[in-house]
Amino acid sequence: MGVRTLWNRLKLFVLMEGLCFLIGTSPCMGAQMQADTSGKLVFWSSLRFRYEMQDNFNIKSYGARPIAGKQDDSFLIGRLRLGFSYQPLEDVLVSIGMQQSMVWDLALDKSDFYNTKFDRENNPYEDKWEPFNTYIQLSNILSQPFSVKAGRQLIYYGDNRIFGPGQWGNTGRWIWDAVKASYKSSWGFGDVYYGRTIIHDPDIISITHRHGFESLGFYGHVDIPTGSLQLGLEPFAMTKKDNHERYKGEDGVYGDFNTYYLGARIFFKNFRGVDFDLTYIKQQGDYGSDDVDAYGYHLLLGYHFNHLPFCPFLSAEYSYGSGDSDPRDRKHETFDAAFGARDKMYGRMNLFQWKNIRDAQVNLEATPRKGIHIKAEYHKFWLAEKRDGWYLNPKVYRDETGHSGDEVGSEFDLVLKVNLPEGNEIQAGYSHFWPDRFAKRLASDKQANWVFIQWRIKLTDTSKPLNSTLKALVFGLERGPALL
Repeated sequence: MGVRTLWNRLKLFVLMEGLCFLIGTSPCMGAQMQADTSGKLVFWSSLRFRYEMQDNFNIKSYGARPIAGKQDDSFLIGRLRLGFSYQPLEDVLVSIGMQQSMVWDLALDKSDFYNTKFDRENNPYEDKWEPFNTYIQLSNILSQPFSVKAGRQLIYYGDNRIFGPGQWGNTGRWIWDAVKASYKSSWGFGDVYYGRTIIHDPDIISITHRHGFESLGFYGHVDIPTGSLQLGLEPFAMTKKDNHERYKGEDGVYGDFNTYYLGARIFFKNFRGVDFDLTYIKQQGDYGSDDVDAYGYHLLLGYHFNHLPFCPFLSAEYSYGSGDSDPRDRKHETFDAAFGARDKMYGRMNLFQWKNIRDAQVNLEATPRKGIHIKAEYHKFWLAEKRDGWYLNPKVYRDETGHSGDEVGSEFDLVLKVNLPEGNEIQAGYSHFWPDRFAKRLASDKQANWVFIQWRIKLTDTSKPLNSTLKALVFGLERGPALL
């Protein structure tokens, strides 16, 4: 598929679906609402597309003989988000939005995304018009810095490792129907929430079928001044449940997934050039008929060379997610990564999750000029327990004897990010993976490559009529091929 063909499809996607959705009511109505609310009505839209080329891997398998899809694949994904927020009163905010996620020329079929535990498709690439950022928020309740937000929303904190929406994926890894109460003060904040995560079935709107996981939780942040060092402490606790008896224990008996987490993150940034970040989380509960006893942690240590050209930042990280040491003892020791993102955490190729993993990582970042950021990463991956699986596809890539060892492979990632005027952004990247003993024996001895280029248009405009906003969006699309 040529670049021009890809762009023509993308413009058709935006014009036929995005414009019809907005203008289908009445352009005049949109402009009048803008005037009547004296700037309190904000229309917003975000268009993102990404072209990817995958060599010897996909999100379901690794190597020359893929379990699903093709050995080599190239495809285009597009995501349109649009809506408006309105403040009828100073302390009341109403937001209504939609999200449309599409994919073109992907080798994987919809059936490849059928989730046996949810008993339906859960597609990371495609989902038809879904409510997004649709909620009501009440602030300054009882004249206190206390707010409540209810409806469809994103929940994310800290470095997104425990709670992160996972927005690199086209449909969004974690989108919530939730109620969240927040209290903010000079020392930090504390949030309590109850919610359920949605399932991305592209043929059925999510409000008509079951949710994924149910959760009740707390997340806090406290600033602890210790002289010139500003220390951040973030305690958290939450549950994660799916009461549909689809989780198989090691004795073959099915039951619910019912776990809880307790942990904390402590960190400081750029103290005399040094960054430090440590997160620890413990998980217990039930997985089918098994008892859950798992944990994970992450450590980062880095230094800012602010006196050098391009302000390089050199850092080292280590991530650990426990694995199952004995597949027959009725103890589930594989850590499940709560509600965190994975897309930028454990290699950009998304071959790994925070499950049965040891990831030693070295990073070098630089800013050659304002708005341009370059990051290079090198990862070395091991299994935490060699009798557990590689969670790219643990049913297939698993050696319960442990004879295949624990060395999975190494990965190099290079990503360039360019911030353009008016909220636009371009990213491009290249990754390479070298398989080690475990991957060679269970999957393939071939090396893998990944190339991507992404363009994002983000527009929030309260001063122009709605038609002007849409014209600006389409004009940006017309300029697209020149940028490539």
